[in-house]
Amino acid sequence: MWIRAILCLLLSMEGLPAWAQSPGSAGSAVIAQDSNVPTLKASYAYWYSDNKTSLENVLLLDASRWTKVDRLGSYGFTKGEYWIHLSLEQSALSSSSHIIRFVHPVHDVVDVHVLTKSGEKLNEWHMGDTVRNIQRPVQDKHPSFEIVLDQHRLVNIYIRVSGINAMRLTMEILPETQHQKSIQTTMLVSGLMYGILLVMTLYNFGLAVSIRDTSYFLYVGYVFSYILFVLCLTGDGYYYLWTDSPNFNSWMLPIISGVLMIPTALFPMYLLDVKKYAPKLLPIFYSIVLIAVCYLIALPFLGAAESLKLVNAVSFFGSIVMLLVGIYLSIKKVPIALIYTVAWFILLAGLVALPLSSLGLIESNFFTRYSNMLGGVLEAILLSLALAKRIGLERQQRIEAIKQTLKLKEEVSENRKMFQELFDYAPIGMFRFTTAGELVAVNQFLAELMGFEKPSDVVGVGADMRLLFDNGYELAKKALNKEVVTDQESVLTMIDGGSRTCSVTLRTYTQRDVEVIEGFITDITERKQAQKVHEIMEKERMATVEQLVTGVAHEINTPLGNNITSVSHISELLNEVDSKMQDGTLSKNFFTEFVTDCQSLMSIMTSNLQKISSLVQRFKLVSVNQMDIVKANFNFHQHAEDVFEFHSFLNDGKKEHQDINFNISTHGHEFINSYPAAWRIILDQLFENTLIHAFEDNQKNKTVWVELDWIDEQWQFSYEDNGQGISEEMKLRIFDPFVTTKRGSSDNAGLGMYRVYNIVHQVLKGEVKVDSAAGFKLLIKFK
Repeated sequence: MWIRAILCLLLSMEGLPAWAQSPGSAGSAVIAQDSNVPTLKASYAYWYSDNKTSLENVLLLDASRWTKVDRLGSYGFTKGEYWIHLSLEQSALSSSSHIIRFVHPVHDVVDVHVLTKSGEKLNEWHMGDTVRNIQRPVQDKHPSFEIVLDQHRLVNIYIRVSGINAMRLTMEILPETQHQKSIQTTMLVSGLMYGILLVMTLYNFGLAVSIRDTSYFLYVGYVFSYILFVLCLTGDGYYYLWTDSPNFNSWMLPIISGVLMIPTALFPMYLLDVKKYAPKLLPIFYSIVLIAVCYLIALPFLGAAESLKLVNAVSFFGSIVMLLVGIYLSIKKVPIALIYTVAWFILLAGLVALPLSSLGLIESNFFTRYSNMLGGVLEAILLSLALAKRIGLERQQRIEAIKQTLKLKEEVSENRKMFQELFDYAPIGMFRFTTAGELVAVNQFLAELMGFEKPSDVVGVGADMRLLFDNGYELAKKALNKEVVTDQESVLTMIDGGSRTCSVTLRTYTQRDVEVIEGFITDITERKQAQKVHEIMEKERMATVEQLVTGVAHEINTPLGNNITSVSHISELLNEVDSKMQDGTLSKNFFTEFVTDCQSLMSIMTSNLQKISSLVQRFKLVSVNQMDIVKANFNFHQHAEDVFEFHSFLNDGKKEHQDINFNISTHGHEFINSYPAAWRIILDQLFENTLIHAFEDNQKNKTVWVELDWIDEQWQFSYEDNGQGISEEMKLRIFDPFVTTKRGSSDNAGLGMYRVYNIVHQVLKGEVKVDSAAGFKLLIKFK
């Protein structure tokens, strides 16, 4: 990352050491020859001036003012200008053409003057990155020009170079054919590298938008900034993109260098989750970002030249710090840290290989010439793979957590179901009170023991239940004081005036942060005489319960089994996506299909869970006390529409729900003062019965009429459908509990109309009956 600053520093050193001045060293002016190119004799000298100097004044300089060198090198940052004197002499008998070019492209001003031996000017060119309408005698992003030499021709070339970058004056002389080959190779390699980096940017940007992961966005910002940085550093940006904007070109390199520092610091911080694994290192990353922001703010005041010097120094030290951080996290075995550090070293090796080959320390070949771009591409690919691996690890952890959660939920559900069955079907009386005196639940056995038909009737008695026991207050006091109450004898007065002697056991425990008193009551009177009666009652009760349990078990088992299958399928899909991400074959189409499949499965699972929840809610809300019976003024017409629309949403796609027409009408008043929750249950239950029981599959013009009229100082509600109706026998038993004609076929436990009956009588204080009609018609009258 910032290690690329080393390249700038190595190329901006004040001259070269003595050991680097041997043939083939950095900054050498190479004459590339082959069998078809005449031999040239070239000599070099340079002169530095703090101020701008004209060619006429340069020609008047004494020879002692010029510094003769065998090779031109790199002379660091300067505010002045360098003049180069290049003397070329042709020794062959025929004329020849040669391309003279600077090895490095970034020079602000390059003025070239070609003179004969006698001082006659043959040609001149004005080039450089800050020159408007730049003259390019040779199509090359590097300052280049062509020299044609005749037999024994000697020319003197004077070149003025100035700029804010390092004075990298390295030159080379190439035959025209070799120059064209070099240009073509450079274009091919550069295009390939830019293409790979751009593809990596776009691909990971798509993933960033899809999964909204901060690391991906920072990766995209880093690679894109790196592309702009390389475009500026190699001259490709000015040559191909913003040729007519020299001022923009001058500021682009210092600006993008500062911008690049921000994602370079933030990306590894999020990629390696430094906040989790090494929080003490966070100030380092924040400090680097702060330095980068301050640099960008101060850039207009520093100027482009001073900014480049500053950003090179800051980047050099920052790169060392970041490299040490990567090594430290790798030693700590932080996930992905090793891949990150390897990617860093690859980039470092690629950036250092170019100046080392120029210095002659390693062999110069195709790979070393383009090592900086190759290192950048490999780094981008490795970091992209590191991102994918991190996301894969996180997803695997989430999958394992989800699996564990589902397993725990399944166990809790099983235990709750078993406990509820024990409570409902226990052969002793059971009840639950809160310490506030609210009766929460009563089982069937206790209801029968007290003389009630069903538990809901006992729940309606509430706290007054203790009055039925001769020592009820004493038992309640002991329970509240958390004293032990075991097999305490008590006389129970039944609602018919009879009495029973019972054994009472109480215990206090906390359920969902609420203290609950649970009681167990056993009838111990006339045991032998009542044994036969008890057995008969038990058989009848168990027969009814068996029918109920069979239906409920079927209704819960089917959607639950579907959900288990859906979860298994989602797990398989996730494993497949993870596998493709690991091997880099995950495509956008496949990922889109994966999201669509998951959404479909989630929709199925949601629908099944709603069915289970609805069934459980039916049993939970059989008691009127479980309802929210708050009275309010509400628009009945709108309320009915909302109920049907919600019911339609839950049953969307079901065959029995299709093509049903709803006619809702109200007469008398727009608003009604009643119980919205009660009417929601009544309308929902009636419409559910219509869906399940009313219509044949091939029936047409399926219609439901809902009407509310104000007649004789009372409300009359009617619900009617044009379905197949019900039998006379069913009309007599329709309001009894556990009565249904389609046990197990849908959400019908036989409690629906029983709930409607309870709500009408206990909440609305009204009357309900089934009227004679071609289909089904129900009437409710209430005040």
